[in-house]
Amino acid sequence: MNKLPALVQRFIKDNYGEPKMIVELSGVNKERGASCLRLLFEKRSVIVEKTIYKREYDVYNHLTSFFHSKKIYIPNTYYTYEEEKGYWFVIEDIPLPFPNTRWKGDTEQIKYLFTLHFNTWNQNLNINEPFIFQWRKNLDNKALKLLPLNLKAVIEGLRIVSKDIFAKLCCISGDPNPTNWGIRNNNQLVLFDWERIGYGSPAIDLAIIIPGLGTVDKSLETSIANTYINFWKATSVSFPYSVSELTQQITIAKIWSALDFIVNNADTLEKQTLELIVKQLSDKLEYEHATLQKM
Repeated sequence: MNKLPALVQRFIKDNYGEPKMIVELSGVNKERGASCLRLLFEKRSVIVEKTIYKREYDVYNHLTSFFHSKKIYIPNTYYTYEEEKGYWFVIEDIPLPFPNTRWKGDTEQIKYLFTLHFNTWNQNLNINEPFIFQWRKNLDNKALKLLPLNLKAVIEGLRIVSKDIFAKLCCISGDPNPTNWGIRNNNQLVLFDWERIGYGSPAIDLAIIIPGLGTVDKSLETSIANTYINFWKATSVSFPYSVSELTQQITIAKIWSALDFIVNNADTLEKQTLELIVKQLSDKLEYEHATLQKM
């Protein structure tokens, strides 16, 4: 508690008292000054998070009402505090995890992302410095320090055909991976990590909800694309891509997100884990490149 800003401590003590236990949560970039704590009290718990990115602070400070009005459920915001070197917020602790039995194309999860995309289509939200989604050549160069050099042409070829997935069509979560969801006691599905909120194509979000590197036969990717587009068909707005086009975009977006992940996390991953991801990604790259050449 003593490491928290004085005003944050005061809010917590005035509203909840002294915590019985403080648990430091994983999944945040401590090297960059971020932190995430679960504070447990006698009858409740809250999350206290610090981020260096104002965009996530803006979600909890400015967008809560808009999101909730559209049934885009995020944790309730109890308190926010801005200081020179970071942004703090005290938010709802979502009680139940998103079960791994629902990690493969869950309809409610896809509907949530559709709702986010549809309600922000061709719109700008009140977000400071939204995350920029892009596949630049320097990502290729950094990835090739980890991957076999013979994949250079493969990676370059995929980058060239990836243009559509970075079109700024709507607001996207940017990191809706299966561990960033929770469930309230009333069964509402909640997305609680908004550090990479920005603008891009739906394919990026849809790719990231897929565990691992996806399916070889694209059965999961196709199922997700079909479910997602069916939600659009129930509206008066036409979605600009077919199921097959969106399936291919999801596949490429998945490869891009995997490259981005290993480049930015190679130093912190265990050696065995990194080697496994590199092997799986190398096989995926070669297979998808061969598939694209046949199209």
